[in-house]
Amino acid sequence: MKTLKILFVCTGNSCRSQMAEGWCRHLAGRLPPFLAIEASSAGLEAHGLNPLAVAAMAERGVDISNQVSTVLTDELIAAADLIITVCSHADSHCPVLPAGKRKLHLPFADPASASGDQIQVKAVFTRVCEEIRQAVAGLFQELILQRLAEQEGDVYSHADVRIENRERVYDGFVPIDVLQLRHRLFAGGWSESMRRELALRPAAVGVLLYDPDRDDLVMVKQFRTGAIDAEHSPWMLEIVAGLADPGEAPIEVVKREAREEANCEVSEAVPICDYLNSPGWCDEKVSLFCALVDAGSLQGIHGLDDEHEDILIVTVPLEKAIAMISGGEINNAMSIIAIQWLQLNRSRFQR
Repeated sequence: MKTLKILFVCTGNSCRSQMAEGWCRHLAGRLPPFLAIEASSAGLEAHGLNPLAVAAMAERGVDISNQVSTVLTDELIAAADLIITVCSHADSHCPVLPAGKRKLHLPFADPASASGDQIQVKAVFTRVCEEIRQAVAGLFQELILQRLAEQEGDVYSHADVRIENRERVYDGFVPIDVLQLRHRLFAGGWSESMRRELALRPAAVGVLLYDPDRDDLVMVKQFRTGAIDAEHSPWMLEIVAGLADPGEAPIEVVKREAREEANCEVSEAVPICDYLNSPGWCDEKVSLFCALVDAGSLQGIHGLDDEHEDILIVTVPLEKAIAMISGGEINNAMSIIAIQWLQLNRSRFQR
């Protein structure tokens, strides 16, 4: 895996860029092996390594005393994969970079310009030092996500799992396979052979029925076996949902379930998201939608007798539903995700 070379740049390469280089070196040791990072720093000028910056880092267990204050050169720029300016002056006066060179600006206050007594100045260095640590740690998380998204080299995919044996051990309403497998480890190498059970489920589809004129949700309440040992009642307040038949498109499930559970016709729906419901043990994929309805016309008890469904329609104001999530009254993932999505996207449906 190619090493990512990061160059931190500030005006004098005495405080901020030096601390950033030090944190980068220190935190890079905790990165997974598929992301290797090499750090350096430079300044538009070289003002020398500030001893207060050295002291602030040393208090946190990071030694930068051997780092050298360096002037930015074309060679340093050419060698870097990512250039990060840590002060506004360096950002505005940074040399023109070659085409395709990636640059990022993470500005920090200059601790060397702090005024006051020794304790006050030290406190400023301490604060800026911690801000730089947090910024570098956040940058690393972004880089990890980017590298994972690239799906190359040692970033893991299906090819990094070895299924040694797979056996169907139960073939009832929820079929279960037992797998013996190994997978690559983030620290390198392969795991030991392990046994894992996998429940097999059809795709699930949920639809949040929303009346934008009333700002009301049409939800359903029904008995759920999975909640029989839960603290709250096993009669749960949920959005309309169901399982897809083989080859059935999600929008067709939306139409069918809205008709069966809420006695309403839905012609179109806005996609919310797809997610894996409980990937630690089950392969069920959930697709969520939002559809507009007239809440005033929907009421009663519905469901299919041959599926033992006993479903009560409940109209809930959106603001109350949001409060019910906070209070634990709405406590299933499908409903929470859909309602919180609507909370963020309500303006799309205002007339």
